[in-house]
Amino acid sequence: MCVDIFSSLDQYTKQIKDSIAASAAAVCIMKDNEIIHEWYSGNHHFHKGARKVDEFSQFNVYSTRVTYVGLAAAIAINDGAVKSLDDPISKYLSIYDNIILGNTTIRHLVTRTTGLQFQGNCSVVRKLKEGTSFEGKKPEVLAAIIKNATGKTVAEIINERVLKPLGLTQTEWRTEGKETLVCDINDPNSYPTLRLESNEGSDRNLYVTARELALWGNLHLNKGAFRGQQILPEDLFENVTSIMTPNTLPVHLPRLGYFWWIQDKNVTNSEIGPDLPEDTYQILGASGCSCTVIPNHKAVVVRMTNSLWTFGGKNGFDYIDDIQKFGNLVEQALNEYSKVHC
Repeated sequence: MCVDIFSSLDQYTKQIKDSIAASAAAVCIMKDNEIIHEWYSGNHHFHKGARKVDEFSQFNVYSTRVTYVGLAAAIAINDGAVKSLDDPISKYLSIYDNIILGNTTIRHLVTRTTGLQFQGNCSVVRKLKEGTSFEGKKPEVLAAIIKNATGKTVAEIINERVLKPLGLTQTEWRTEGKETLVCDINDPNSYPTLRLESNEGSDRNLYVTARELALWGNLHLNKGAFRGQQILPEDLFENVTSIMTPNTLPVHLPRLGYFWWIQDKNVTNSEIGPDLPEDTYQILGASGCSCTVIPNHKAVVVRMTNSLWTFGGKNGFDYIDDIQKFGNLVEQALNEYSKVHC
């Protein structure tokens, strides 16, 4: 019966997989700390001999990775290496013009409201006043602050404080290929690719299984608790998953925690399905990978795909409409699950 309840999510994901020219897809659902549904489809790429997708397949999660950078920043603040979320970023970034950085804080970085454009050769340009506009993510800037403040990379902090205590071995910033990595599909008629970069933790090379991304979301849902132990302080996760956006931002623009999108009914064009409850938070990556945490249901829902062919709305694909529809289906399925108590 559980399979039937969540079949709408599987079918919709299969439909999207085909429409965006993805070769691989997965869905993983956790509720009450247990995996209650998994679905895997396709192969690691379209060519002959490609590995079949399964629970060991590691997808490049792209922008979903910023939540790992955000948690590393929260740990640095909790440890006292960074004094406060409202510390000016100029305190940790001596290579940039402090006058241009001005009053921009770490809060502005994690909520994507800096108003700055960082360029090559250590230059930065002020585009808008901080806290007044919503912009692209800058995880590499936050990672530099973390490294300058702690002497450790994002990957070192996350591995030491999260992945090892949780026993997660299939969450990796990859510098070389291996059999379990799912390829990116940049175009259905081109060769598949793997993105391999630095192992420091801010680049677009974080490969994760659907199960381990669900466990990442579940750690946040449980506010740092894992199997009866408090891995990290509860209040740290309260901050990471609560709205931290400065109130100077216009009300129709997205509200974020530490890079997580937080459900807010005033926001237009939100990446979160409007039917999902107010306490929901979510992150979405360019290849279609997403992690949605729904405290109201004590649930985490992960969706994985591997296409960059439609990234940013290319080839007529409306990614906002897609992820909202998926979120609304999640809410319907979880409500049905609660009724029948599978």
